[in-house]
Amino acid sequence: MMGDDFGTQTGPLLSPAMWRQFLRPGFRAFIDLVKRFGCKIAHHSCGSIQPLIPDLIECGLDILNPLQPDVADMDPSDLKRRFGDRLCFHGSISIQRALPFGTPDDVRREVRERFDALAPGGGFVVCTAHNIQADTPLENVDALFNACQELGRY
Repeated sequence: MMGDDFGTQTGPLLSPAMWRQFLRPGFRAFIDLVKRFGCKIAHHSCGSIQPLIPDLIECGLDILNPLQPDVADMDPSDLKRRFGDRLCFHGSISIQRALPFGTPDDVRREVRERFDALAPGGGFVVCTAHNIQADTPLENVDALFNACQELGRY
C-alpha cells in the first residue's frame, strides 16, 4: 500500500502531463519494485483523478483506494465500465454525504448501488471512501455494516 493524494474535489492536483513528467517515474519504479516480490499493490489517492487512471494502470497498479464518489468525474459505474477489467476499486461509500447526512435507508441504498455498479466480475472491495468521521450518526454506521454484511458476497 502506498499513497499520495493526486486529486482535489474538481480534478487532479497536476495536469496529466505534469504528473507524467514529475511523478510517474517514481510511481512506476516503486510499483516495479513491489511486483518483483510478487505482491499486488494498492495506491491511496483521494480526489478526482480519473484523467490519471490510465497512467496508474499502465504503471502496474492493481487497486485504487479509494474510489471517492462525491468528486468530479469519479462515477462508480463509469469507472467500472472503463477500467474495471484492469483495476480493483476499493472504497466508494460516501463520507461526505450519505454517511454523515443521510438516513440509514440512504446508506443501505448507497451500499446496494455500489455493489450493483462495482461488484459484477469482481474487483471491488467495499468500504468507505475514507475514515468514518465523528459527525456520522451511529445509526448510519450500523446501517453501513449491516448492509455490507448482507450484500457483501458476490
